[in-house]
Amino acid sequence: MNMGKLDGQVAARVIAVIGIINFLAFFVTAIAIGGDAINGKSESGHFYLANHGKLTEVSERVFRYSRLHAISLWITHPAAMGAGLWMQVYKKRKP
Repeated sequence: MNMGKLDGQVAARVIAVIGIINFLAFFVTAIAIGGDAINGKSESGHFYLANHGKLTEVSERVFRYSRLHAISLWITHPAAMGAGLWMQVYKKRKP
């Protein structure tokens, strides 16, 4: 057995799972706190999350958390998709 290929497959699965968990955590949290900061806004010291056009005022700390969590999706989501693609290619090459 080639341990290098096995390690790559395990790493791809871990990356995919992390991406899925991060997305689910973002989704559930956004519902719980009233939206997300990427679609929200800040003006005059007030911070708003948005969910389908509805604004919810939150603290600056919650706003910053929501923004950072949304930005993290821009990293983990493509990484998870890439890992999934890699696993599909690896599966086809397997004897």
